Amino acid sequence: MSKKVLKNDVAKKSNFSNDKITSKKIVYILSKAKRAFLNQQYDIAMNLYNEVIINNTDSKEAKIGILLCDIASDNEEQAQKIFEYYQILKAQKIKDSADNILNIINLLDKNTNSFAAFINDFEEAKINDIDGILYSDFKKLITSSNDFKKMFEYAMFSTRIVFTKKGDFIEFLELLIENDLSDISIKYIETLDKEIIYDSKIQSILKKALDKVNAKEIIDDNKPRR
Repeated sequence: MSKKVLKNDVAKKSNFSNDKITSKKIVYILSKAKRAFLNQQYDIAMNLYNEVIINNTDSKEAKIGILLCDIASDNEEQAQKIFEYYQILKAQKIKDSADNILNIINLLDKNTNSFAAFINDFEEAKINDIDGILYSDFKKLITSSNDFKKMFEYAMFSTRIVFTKKGDFIEFLELLIENDLSDISIKYIETLDKEIIYDSKIQSILKKALDKVNAKEIIDDNKPRR
């Protein structure tokens, strides 16, 4: 992995002042960096993440961003997959998610070919640390019982559902809507980071859920009162 980060050069080119910036400004810069990374604008993202490091050397999110921008220069697909996985862990408020991602990157630096195997091993290992059920296992329960609502109610009151892939979470939200649980689908979306909420697919699902909730309210309002 190449080491291209030159903080002084970045600071000179940055639009921001070298003076210490507020925590609110740091959040704003991180948000811009994330959007740049997702849009494959790695040079812009690198500059923004470095701006954060200059002002907050302990920012693990910025460190991850810098390292992944560097990885993207050699293996863009790999960098994007790790970045997406990090967003999933953060959205689920998984403890020590930043440290876990830094560990993944550290192992990649030693053996790039181990990425796919390591991600699988990592997900399996996390089950021992998470008080929850993997979505893949939850789906098996649905298949065996043929009753989504019943299994979902059980999961809600006894544990929590853990997602390791964005596609699984999207599928879950759509299943909630299909099973007349649109209001719960909306609540799940409301817990996401702002950047994830504005994902086009999430926005489409949110609109579908809101339309169903509004339609149900209209029907209920038009029911004859006893």
